[in-house]
Amino acid sequence: MRLPRALVEALIAAAPRFSSEDRKEKLRLLDELAECSITQPDQLLSFHETLCFLRAYPDDPAVLTRVDRALAAFAARVERLTPVARAELHDSGIAGTTLDYPFGLPMTRWLASRFPQDVEVAWRKFEGAERIDEALSFLVARAEDDALSEGGLGWRKWLNVAKGGRRLTDLRLLLELVEQAALPEEARDWLFESLELPIQWRLRGATSRTLARLPWPRPFFHRDGVKRGDFSFVREVERPLSSIRRAPRGLAESLIESARASLATRLRELHAFSHPNPDDVLVAEPGRGLRIALIGLSPKFRLPLEGYYAFYVLKNGVPVSYGGGWELFGTLELGLNIFESFRQGESAFIFSQVLRAYRQTLGMRTVVVDPYQLGRDNLEALKSGAFYFYHRLGFRPRDRAILRLSEGERGKIARNPSYRSPLSVLRRLAEAEMYLTLPGGGREPEKRLRASQVSALVTRRIAREFGGDRRAAVRGAVARVARALGVPRWRTWPEDERRAFESLSLVAALILDLERWPRADRRDLVRILRAKGGVSELPYVRLLHAHRRLRLTLRALMEAGA
Repeated sequence: MRLPRALVEALIAAAPRFSSEDRKEKLRLLDELAECSITQPDQLLSFHETLCFLRAYPDDPAVLTRVDRALAAFAARVERLTPVARAELHDSGIAGTTLDYPFGLPMTRWLASRFPQDVEVAWRKFEGAERIDEALSFLVARAEDDALSEGGLGWRKWLNVAKGGRRLTDLRLLLELVEQAALPEEARDWLFESLELPIQWRLRGATSRTLARLPWPRPFFHRDGVKRGDFSFVREVERPLSSIRRAPRGLAESLIESARASLATRLRELHAFSHPNPDDVLVAEPGRGLRIALIGLSPKFRLPLEGYYAFYVLKNGVPVSYGGGWELFGTLELGLNIFESFRQGESAFIFSQVLRAYRQTLGMRTVVVDPYQLGRDNLEALKSGAFYFYHRLGFRPRDRAILRLSEGERGKIARNPSYRSPLSVLRRLAEAEMYLTLPGGGREPEKRLRASQVSALVTRRIAREFGGDRRAAVRGAVARVARALGVPRWRTWPEDERRAFESLSLVAALILDLERWPRADRRDLVRILRAKGGVSELPYVRLLHAHRRLRLTLRALMEAGA
């Protein structure tokens, strides 16, 4: 039998290859590794990541069966490690290990409710005694305040006394205090997050990355290899989907749960997964074992102007990718992350199918990737060559100087295939966003209207006309817009629609001639304002996309710097 390191390295090399001989080699290696003890944590981690890849990209039922068997036994492998070796797998997300991360309130609340015995504050790593002392003073009765000081109980002892004999973890008590606080939900979120509590989670079974998967009764086997660069990216994005449907409530909730867990086990969070709307989840199944979920936000937590749907991708039931898409007037700004274990698979094809789902659902004409995705302040993206990934798919830099630099680098690669752009050049390439124009898109995408620019116009108006009094500005905007649009009874609308109307009235009030707009345009604007607070955000995105007068008016205001 070969040494464990040699076996693992051989499996890593064979995993992304799919010839008949490679399949036989994978089966031999998986059988040998099943009988092999791996005591080095780095080797065990590499073996784990390769198994995760093969679970998503199996050759055939025989490979899939062996992979499932190996993953099911992984917690036992971890248990057999020495304590020192096991500690090196902390934060890996593997079954049988632990992780800690300063999760925000929504994710911490979810973890504590779903895994009450496995989640607690890692006090040994907490360095914010002063912060928690100050925060608790907002959460306790005023008469208790002095008990938090060192002259009283001190905050650590206070937590034990405050439990009153109940079998509560410290984390559960802190969550209870935060939930009971007479503060707006946004303020509670901020207060909890400011504590930067290291939330420790002990991973068991299906909660880990090891066994993370949803049922998928029709495995797709890669007998003919993987789909990489042998297709037209734009043509694939444009190809109609046979179906994209609203997920039944049970499926929507299971996808949200899976999405949260897949990020938490990777020490990440996403706004849409923290505040999801289970009534606004769309599902597409474009083939090759893929399931793509577009997850909308709860109305209370939607973005002020843009429409926002996060996406979550599973392949053969295994989570492989996530991200978010923000659309405004036909331009979709998108953030993509293919989980590292799966980047040697069908990353470009998966991306094309994500955009295909967005295109069919939202109808965007231009796709934009921001500099962070390319590597600005993001070393992982730099090292992965993110710029060239998007460039190969047809995305181009907006900045002309960067476009010239990229053409020069491409020329060097053409002359010398072994050439690699140094990090200093990759950082320069990542300084400006890239865009892809789809059929129907404008020729000048650099002139797109941005939500940040509209928000700046609102700020200037509040400062100029209301002396910074935001309450007065909201009252004035609501009164004027309601009068101009002929909706005196807007206060009878559902709560979420009223909230959206108040928020967007500050934008609508920028339009000086709103009262003189044609009746049809004003009626459509009312529909937009109400749709922002609807059960689904999809009608809002589509109505906003179609309102040409609103788009042109806001662009004119932006260019004038009103």
